[in-house]
Amino acid sequence: MKIVILGYGFIGDIHLNAYRQMNDVEVAGIYSTTRTGDLQGIPFYNDLERCLEIADVVDVCLPTFMHRDVFEKAVERGKHVFLEKPMAHTDEDCQRMLELEERSRSKVMVGQVLRYFPEYRKLKESIDPDKPASTLLSRRSQLPVSAKNWSLDRSNSGGVILDLSLHDIDFARWAFGPVTRVYAQTDPDHYYALITLRHENGSISRIEGSWRYDGGFAQEAEIAQENDLLTFNSQEIHPLMVHRKVSLKNDSTEVPPVLRRDDPWYLELRDFVDSIRNDGPVPVTLQDAYESTKIALLALRSAHEKRPISLAKELNKR
Repeated sequence: MKIVILGYGFIGDIHLNAYRQMNDVEVAGIYSTTRTGDLQGIPFYNDLERCLEIADVVDVCLPTFMHRDVFEKAVERGKHVFLEKPMAHTDEDCQRMLELEERSRSKVMVGQVLRYFPEYRKLKESIDPDKPASTLLSRRSQLPVSAKNWSLDRSNSGGVILDLSLHDIDFARWAFGPVTRVYAQTDPDHYYALITLRHENGSISRIEGSWRYDGGFAQEAEIAQENDLLTFNSQEIHPLMVHRKVSLKNDSTEVPPVLRRDDPWYLELRDFVDSIRNDGPVPVTLQDAYESTKIALLALRSAHEKRPISLAKELNKR
């Protein structure tokens, strides 16, 4: 199986390292507009069309605003496609990509990688999806560095909501089900955002995203459901804790930290490769990813219009 990676920035390098651990795939080329020559025997291509010709599978690690165009080219050539999140930066692009996929025989998966982090999988396993919960999800980092700083251009990246908080929006959907209402607030630069989601099952998810944090990358989660409190802090020595009100004598149980963890990016790409080899379903479909992307796009609109948005009303307008 020949794979080409489109884009060789931070995430492209992570994907390359994951594929190198697989003995049943070959990275046949890397598309880059700035690199030439080869990388340990893997040639760089400056011509996208030529790069697509040699591929069975296309792994899209390009800037978000380029996703629709390269997706269209790849699917029209019958290639299987792995898309880094977000699938696209506008609803129009998302809808077009869904139409293209429906008419094709390509397998398409989107990299909502938080679903592959063992701590978040444990959190999801520990809750009852049918019961309401109160959740706080936080994700903080420094300002991202990208070619020509495209990620800081909100018209191309969607700012901190679409680029960073989408991870937690997707987790909230995955864990607590469909969202009915979105309300978001941001600073003028869209480097910081607060998002509140209401779910059909009565849960409320509060999501904080920041690009103004200088303490290293940090992820936190706090989920309260009935008598249970689950907390995760990536910067703690024991990052994942479960507190259960079992008795007056014992009201706290610690879940041991994961001592040996597989690379989440390897796991998701391994699943994608296996779904192609076995002709099985992909774990994160384009439609599934769109449901999360749509909420992020509505959060951007909510912040702009300074009002909550009901998903039911939006659907009725179509």
